[in-house]
Amino acid sequence: MAMQYRQSWAANHASIRGVRRLARPWMGFVGGLCWFSSQVHAAGGHHAVDDAAILAPGQCEVEVWADRERHGARALGHVGPACRLGPVEIGLNLDRTHTTGAGSTTFGGPQVKWAHGVTDSLSIGALYGTSWRDRTPGTRSSLLLFPVSWQASDTIAVHLNLGKDFQRGGGAPDTRRSGAAVEWAASSTWSFVGERFRESETNLWRIGARYAVNETTTLDLSQARGLQGSVPPWWTLGLTWSFAR
Repeated sequence: MAMQYRQSWAANHASIRGVRRLARPWMGFVGGLCWFSSQVHAAGGHHAVDDAAILAPGQCEVEVWADRERHGARALGHVGPACRLGPVEIGLNLDRTHTTGAGSTTFGGPQVKWAHGVTDSLSIGALYGTSWRDRTPGTRSSLLLFPVSWQASDTIAVHLNLGKDFQRGGGAPDTRRSGAAVEWAASSTWSFVGERFRESETNLWRIGARYAVNETTTLDLSQARGLQGSVPPWWTLGLTWSFAR
């Protein structure tokens, strides 16, 4: 993926969930690029800015989301299962993009994430993922990301990211990524997030809301766009289901 911390250092703030994967994850329609240029998502759902938290021991989750550009020229579908294994979270990203006039492309690959609580309110982490695409077998994209999370209060959390996308084959250059996000737990069921991030040499922002249907299921809705109208806006609708294995 996001707004419900999954580490002991944040156990008293379960209503807030870190901004997700980034990644997913993954993360946007950038000019002629596909969604999330590397197709490796930060570990917090469809959000671009990740949190420094992982699933609790013995826990798994499945994230599903769909994106669509405002005028319908591009769309993406994502399925991402993940489980806690020892000190890390292991996940798999499966994505399919469709562009009008250009057809569909499928991406997929694993990712691993580690996180550690430095204090009761501060946590650090690291994420590495890689992805291959079906149309260009010799092309591989990878992401190395370092998230930091700060629990500013009982209802406010701040996340900072710094990382890099690596492209192998296809001639695309490596690019740096960064971002900052603030999330607010308005109640036990509603959370809101705003993020500003940079990917593929493009500056973007996103606002979103999350609703907790019950203790295991959440729904997300967000809109993202480029700064100064540089990228067409797009909407994302997502669902996360967590369970004990």
